[in-house]
Amino acid sequence: MIQTKHELIQLLNPIYNHFQLPLFLLSKELLIMESPDSFFKLENHYFQEMIQENHINDYKTYMHFYHNASFLFFPYALENISYICIGPIFNKKLTPQDKPSEYSFLNHVISQYTINDFLNLPYVHHKTVDFLLFVYQIITGEVLDANVLKKNYKQSSSLPLKQEESMQNEIFVIRENPLHDFSYSYEKKIMNSIQQENSTQARILMNELMQIKDGRELAPNHLVSMKYKLVAAVTLFTRCVIDVGVPIAKAYTLSDVYINKLDQCHTGQELHKMISDAIVDFTNLVKRYKHIQNPYWVKSCKNYISQHLHMTITLNDLSELTGMNPSYLSTQFKKVTGQSIKQYVNEKKIQEAQFLIKNSSYTLAEISDILQFSSQSHFNKVFKNQTGKSPTQYKNT
Repeated sequence: MIQTKHELIQLLNPIYNHFQLPLFLLSKELLIMESPDSFFKLENHYFQEMIQENHINDYKTYMHFYHNASFLFFPYALENISYICIGPIFNKKLTPQDKPSEYSFLNHVISQYTINDFLNLPYVHHKTVDFLLFVYQIITGEVLDANVLKKNYKQSSSLPLKQEESMQNEIFVIRENPLHDFSYSYEKKIMNSIQQENSTQARILMNELMQIKDGRELAPNHLVSMKYKLVAAVTLFTRCVIDVGVPIAKAYTLSDVYINKLDQCHTGQELHKMISDAIVDFTNLVKRYKHIQNPYWVKSCKNYISQHLHMTITLNDLSELTGMNPSYLSTQFKKVTGQSIKQYVNEKKIQEAQFLIKNSSYTLAEISDILQFSSQSHFNKVFKNQTGKSPTQYKNT
């Protein structure tokens, strides 16, 4: 499950590049807040013209058809983001015989494009449903029942008859495959085993899961498809260890290591060994950090801080969270942890900054802004106090 806006934004380009699914992050007013860099730039109000907010809120997901294309909407609140839209996905692959003038979508494009860009617009094919279900699971952490998608499709009040026939023959002949639920059950058991420090059981379950033929190929090449699935598994491992107290920076660092290793694998046997090693290492992280004893309110504060590093975190926020008097909370937090709340927040923000400096293309000024430091100079000062180096020095090491 994606828990920060920054993580969600980082997914936009990989999802479009790998699956040809453009994702738009929308405000409560359905204005475009973020979109993939490699897709057409649209007028900010484009989605306001095609759909109303109450349509989306009526369903877990809402499939909408508009001008020869389909759009999957669902609510997902993160900071100033309220909704996600996957689409447009056009009814067919465009050819040189198709005229751009016949596609009103292009009237709302505000970036430059070529005829090749037009011909490469995403279109419905036999893998589209699998890709939609997979992307939904990556973002929400939930398995989307294909029947829910089908039901929402059938109940769409704005569905033109011709589009209904076309889409029904392609994207919405959804395969009734009970193995999807079966696989999800396995994933839950694997994560529970890791959280309970039982790497042996987790590896046995993972091995069994990898033998299941669920009929879902995420790429034309089977090995590449396996890699995609195992990268998703590493993402789940990362989240599950963070949930039991492993520091975010430690979990993400290990995640990056194994995602890179998986990408270097050339055989199915190598992938099996690599994911088995990953389970052992994630379990060892749990063993190291899970049993650091803290009162429940300290854990609540730390969890809140970890989940809101991209926001301003105040003592009053934590006081309201725990139901404790602000002054008493501040005193007791330092007594238990050896750090003031401000020191702990700064430590976690700088750990996140270190991760962003090494693993993203953001400038130092952008990272300072993302982590809600009051100024660039304040960010530099706190960073140097925590690490002994300025952000620039750290970036160049």
